[in-house]
Amino acid sequence: MVSFGAGAYQRCMRVAYVDMVGGAAGDMLMGAWVDAGVDVSALERGLRMVVADGWELVTSRVERRGVAATYLDLEIPGEDHHAHDAHGHHHHAQQRGLRLQDVLALVERSGLDAREIARASAVYRRLAEAEAQLVGVPVDSMLFHDVGQLDAMLDVAGTCIALDLLGIDELRCSPFPVGTERAGRHRSATPELLRGFPQRTIPGASGQLVTATAAAILTTLATVTDLPPAMAIERSGYGAGRNDPPYPNVVRVLIGSV
Repeated sequence: MVSFGAGAYQRCMRVAYVDMVGGAAGDMLMGAWVDAGVDVSALERGLRMVVADGWELVTSRVERRGVAATYLDLEIPGEDHHAHDAHGHHHHAQQRGLRLQDVLALVERSGLDAREIARASAVYRRLAEAEAQLVGVPVDSMLFHDVGQLDAMLDVAGTCIALDLLGIDELRCSPFPVGTERAGRHRSATPELLRGFPQRTIPGASGQLVTATAAAILTTLATVTDLPPAMAIERSGYGAGRNDPPYPNVVRVLIGSV
């Protein structure tokens, strides 16, 4: 809340609440922002300031267990799609060899504004620290597992761009969902990123419900609350995961003023 003195006009704060109904991934978050009204062309223009080519952004309307949502896919020729998490997002067999300083330099040289650069850089740093902790190497010498990949880089930048396009002052999110069933082993920094943050279980769900990219975005930029804030909701949106498990594989965003 911004105040201009006693009895003066007070500006309402614009808040976005991310409700991880069935989990969250970077592209699910972008799909939810688009579903909530972010112009796809404006989002793509911002992303191409970070990485100009080598990818295409495709959106479609889908349904996940009766919930209509936007599915957003970053199509990247040559990426490995053989290993998938619970959302159907691929994990990459080959590393591109990018280090934290490489990623930060790309963002710093982009045409993004100062707040977008600051937000994205903070997320990349947090993800780098978690990845370094996972593999036991210094942050500056580590090759990224997720963020060094083109799609994860764009996922992080995409939410930072969308927050500005929507005029969001504050980001909040629900507790992080986890499955009750064990799945195949998959190397991930998500447990480290979620350490100390509130979690809730989705009965019968298996695998990783929150990707490392989404975990880094939300634990860096958002405040976790059990319920959405008391606000006048202006718009909402749903972003879908690739797969359609027995629970709604969507993330919901609510946007309003407090």
